[in-house]
Amino acid sequence: MTTTLTATPRPTPATSSGAVRTHRAGAPRLRRMAYEPEPGATAAVPILPVPRPPTPSAALDAAAELAEARHSVGRILRLALEVLDGRRPPVQLTGHVAAPVLRYWRAAAQQRRVCSPARFSRMRLCLPRPGIAEVAVACAMDGRVRALAARFERADNTGTGWRCTALRLG
Repeated sequence: MTTTLTATPRPTPATSSGAVRTHRAGAPRLRRMAYEPEPGATAAVPILPVPRPPTPSAALDAAAELAEARHSVGRILRLALEVLDGRRPPVQLTGHVAAPVLRYWRAAAQQRRVCSPARFSRMRLCLPRPGIAEVAVACAMDGRVRALAARFERADNTGTGWRCTALRLG
C-alpha cells in the first residue's frame, strides 16, 4: 500500500461552539491509495540488506581497547601534569608526546606559577576510530578548575602504546 501527500482542504469536526473549522489550505494531507503490482513485476522499492549487529568478539575488542586506552592515557596525562607543576623534567615526556605538543607544554610550564599541585577531577575518553583516543579532562589547578583536551594515537612501534598528538589547556 502506498501513501500519497495531497493538498486538499477538508472540513474538521464541529467545535464546542457549533462552528465548523476547515483544514488549512495548502497543508499536506495523507490519503491512502491502493497499489497492486503486475504479476511478475519487481518491487518498486529495492530491498536493502539488514545490517548485522557487531560480533561479540568485536565488542570485547572495543571494550578491551577502551580500558587499555583509559589506563595508558591517564598515566601519560598525570605525567604531563607533573611536568606542568615542575615536579618532573619535560624530557620525560619525549617518548609519549609529539614534538609540537612538547614545545607547547614546555611554554605552558614556564608561564605557570605553582601554588598547589595540579590534580585530575574528571576524565572523559572516547574512541572515535580504532587506534584514536580523544580525551577531555577537568583539572584542579591553584584553586581553579581548568579544562585539558588531548588527542592520542596508538603508536605500537615506539613501545609506549599511545602517543599524544594534540594537547590544549583551557
